[in-house]
Amino acid sequence: MATNDCIQAEFFRFRAINWSKNSVQLKYAVILINNQTDLNLRFMRKFLGLMAMLIGFSLSLFAQNIVKGKITDSKDGASMAGVTVRSKAGGNSVVTGPDGTYQIKTSGKQDILVFSFVGYATEQVNVGGKINISLAMSTEEKKLQEVVVVAYGAQEKAKLTGAVAKVDGKEFENIPMSSVDQMLQGKVAGLQSVASSGQPGALQEIRIRGVGSINASSEPLYVIDGIPANTGDFSRATTTSNALAGINPNDIESVSVLKDAAASSLYGSRAANGVIIITTKKGRAGKTKIAADAEFGYSDVAYLSPLGMPLNKNQYTALTTEGLSNATGGDTATINFYLNALGANNGHNTDWLNVVTRQGRTQQYNISASGGDARTTFFLSAGYFKQQSVVIASDFERYSGDINLKHRLNDKISVGMSLNISHSSQTTPTQSANFRSPVLAAYYLRPYQHPLNPDGSINYSTNDFEQIYNPLAIAHYDRTSLGTTKIIGSLTGDYNIIRGLRFSTRFGVDYMALEEGNYFNPFFGDYVNEGGNFTNLYTRIFNWVWTNTFDYAREIDKGGNLTADLKVGYEAQKSQEYDLTANGNGVPELTSLPLPPTSNPVAALAQGQDFAFSSLFSNLQFNYKNRYSLSGSLRQDGSSRFGVDNRYGTFWSVGAAWNIDREDFMSNMDYISNLKLRASYGANGNANIGNYSWRALYGFGNDYNKLPGSAPTTVGNPNLTWELNKPLDIGLEVGVLKNRLNVEVDYYIRKTNQLLQSVPLSLTSGFSSYPDNIGSMENRGIEITLNSTPVLTKDFRWDLSFNIAFNKNKVTQLNHNADIISIPNIIRKGQDVQSIYTWQWVGADPQTGNPLWYTDSTRKSMTSDVTKVNNAIIGSASPKGFGGLNTVFSYKGLSLNAQFNFQFGNLLTNTWGFLNESDGAFYSLNQNVKEYERRWQKPGDKTDIPKYIAGNQSGSNSLSSRYFYKGDYIRLRNVVLMYSLPKKILTHIKMDNVQFYVRGTNLWTKAFDKNLTFDPEQPINGLNDLQVLFQKTVSIGVNLNF
Repeated sequence: MATNDCIQAEFFRFRAINWSKNSVQLKYAVILINNQTDLNLRFMRKFLGLMAMLIGFSLSLFAQNIVKGKITDSKDGASMAGVTVRSKAGGNSVVTGPDGTYQIKTSGKQDILVFSFVGYATEQVNVGGKINISLAMSTEEKKLQEVVVVAYGAQEKAKLTGAVAKVDGKEFENIPMSSVDQMLQGKVAGLQSVASSGQPGALQEIRIRGVGSINASSEPLYVIDGIPANTGDFSRATTTSNALAGINPNDIESVSVLKDAAASSLYGSRAANGVIIITTKKGRAGKTKIAADAEFGYSDVAYLSPLGMPLNKNQYTALTTEGLSNATGGDTATINFYLNALGANNGHNTDWLNVVTRQGRTQQYNISASGGDARTTFFLSAGYFKQQSVVIASDFERYSGDINLKHRLNDKISVGMSLNISHSSQTTPTQSANFRSPVLAAYYLRPYQHPLNPDGSINYSTNDFEQIYNPLAIAHYDRTSLGTTKIIGSLTGDYNIIRGLRFSTRFGVDYMALEEGNYFNPFFGDYVNEGGNFTNLYTRIFNWVWTNTFDYAREIDKGGNLTADLKVGYEAQKSQEYDLTANGNGVPELTSLPLPPTSNPVAALAQGQDFAFSSLFSNLQFNYKNRYSLSGSLRQDGSSRFGVDNRYGTFWSVGAAWNIDREDFMSNMDYISNLKLRASYGANGNANIGNYSWRALYGFGNDYNKLPGSAPTTVGNPNLTWELNKPLDIGLEVGVLKNRLNVEVDYYIRKTNQLLQSVPLSLTSGFSSYPDNIGSMENRGIEITLNSTPVLTKDFRWDLSFNIAFNKNKVTQLNHNADIISIPNIIRKGQDVQSIYTWQWVGADPQTGNPLWYTDSTRKSMTSDVTKVNNAIIGSASPKGFGGLNTVFSYKGLSLNAQFNFQFGNLLTNTWGFLNESDGAFYSLNQNVKEYERRWQKPGDKTDIPKYIAGNQSGSNSLSSRYFYKGDYIRLRNVVLMYSLPKKILTHIKMDNVQFYVRGTNLWTKAFDKNLTFDPEQPINGLNDLQVLFQKTVSIGVNLNF
């Protein structure tokens, strides 16, 4: 305190400034200044007052640059967490919290805030002088603003220049199938998905826009959460398996199918056959959500042709008696002798199809949790799936778990990790004409043979089963098992360096370990002379991928009308396989031992293989006012699979899109909600040519005089390289009536050159051929996709979708244009790569019952002499068209969903038809109803089945068009009747959603060839190889969300 002449102390009091996360607010500032007369004090007072005003004004201006608000869903007013709010001028962004609120620093009145969320229309709002901007986001323009996962990122559908089809993960949930590739059937135009077998966990064959190679793979590249994965069948002793069966379809968020150059060429030398990108589920900011579901069902054989059914005792006896009579001239004693030898009088009438089939069962249970806040999101899941096939000794079981985490360290850095783990167990019977095959036994064992002895024990006597083994005994005494552990995961990081520039890194691992055990009993069967056999195989595949990218997005003009997005990256990948094999004969007669010792070891060896890729890639896209998009990509791949003289390849694409509906001259055409034209062209490759095809190799094992020796095994070719694909695509997308009707049409031509072929060598070289890039082919076609909502009222909705694809394949060049013949197929210049080349069957001579063939392709003359018959092309295994139809009826809480698949224009082959439609050549085997009912019996009979003669040697059962059928069919793939509880009940029980449903899979099949004797759904090559029978399933289930 001052005394006289001292100035009383001025009291300056400033209330503390309140700092929040993204804003500063000045609550108040009070300045009390004592009223003094001293001039200096007056000056000081004025000065301090002026400073206070300036500070307050400055802080006021600063406060006005902070905008806050709340985002809700326009549909129900619910708060929306996880919405990205971005300052267009400043480049910074925030994410709305669990309650939908946000705060963000703007660059002033001229700034624009951009609000975006997956599945919702992106909104842009001018800041002006507003400090609070709240809005309700809508899904009305979802079709245009939909974000699609593409190569190394995601993009709005409106900006796409390529042909990309997206399938939502909801379409894969709870389907009673083991792998997602099975579920793609009929969902994407131009994608042909065909099962190789009815075995649960079997390999699924996929072709996108036709067959793309002769000798290399035609399968697409699969990318799982950014990792180019190893897919296919990696088992070595199991009939069929599928690496993708290790992924729980319920964990999948979406699947993107990249079909043209603009979409897929960024994957370079592995994109020629298309790319399928699988994205697993991620967490979203908001309250923690729990989802649980359970399903249980029963299965039966999906399709049994009446003509293909095996004969019962009476039918087989009548047919065999007739055949023996025709062969012996009616000698009763001889006929009875052979009938007794076959077992006609033993009193048995076995239905072997009933013996090897059963009522299958399918069950699956899944639970997941997801959620998070503005900084950290998570998704956790666990699943169990078990499927027991309708054929004995055919099963599949899988345990799976998935973890996805993402954390924002700050506004610039975020990190994440994903881990998908599964273990599956599989038992698989043999197929084809293997004497152990249960399906072979079902159709070819005689009804006189019986699976059990009189005392009820299993019969494996070689007196009763002289050729084909008792399938019940094989299933009981032998074991064929496969256990697969699959891990696919990654660590990711993103760093926002400056405005618009982001660095991303991903290190991913794709790991598989397969353990196979084959036990063959010592009592009977293939290894009875060796005292049984036990084989153990271990296969380990470790595939790592490290991807680093820089993404730079920039608005070129001040108004933000013209934007550019540049991506550059480097990727390294290496995959290593390690195999162990142990094999021995002579096993103990105690069949219960899980790992039986062998008294005579036969083999113990280790081997391996690997491949590597090193790649640089870039992608640049310009967009103007969301009307015009122009894209270009460039990638250089180097791979160990390519010859030392041709190790690196460059692949590229260009694409353009025009959103016509956004032009000013379209403003008055309200009925057109979407009109887009796009086109692309480029070059990509097929690197699936073998890991060491180019190398000249030596192999050990050529021992001499007990000394180890080696010798050349392959001649190699140092110039060998990728197959080159150049696809052209033109697409048109039309949406009308506020997207109530959407049509997408694509026309494409894909020309493939440098096809891998075997070039003949003089045998004096020690080799018959060497590999070279010589051939070429072309696929061209049209794809049509239609999505519509024909009826939409307050309580009722009808959604209808349809897709169809027409493809024509043509071989355009071969080595010296010489035919490649492998009966019944031929590869010929100018023809389809899967052309069928065989004799042309006429049928039976109406007067004699003798077989008749056309002599040549002119079909002008016929003969009964098999030596005078010439082959001709009768069609192809490639379909002319295929697709799917899906319809959904919804009324309040009730919905009915049905999906139909169809295919037409292809030929199927009954590979083993010569055995049970043998005209008596194999009379000791059972025959089918077609042979029995339609055989020639007397002069004047007009039929396609000749006279039945035991021991027939006319050659009538030789492979010909007789055993080929039209593959046209329609199948009800999936039908679901579902009921969802009303919101009032859900609110009362505090649940988000509860659904009960009944599902049917493969319930109905229509085959259009009346002569067909087997299921019309067969592998890509059209060969019916006595695979495990396909099944139809009826199941019930429940979905719970809370």
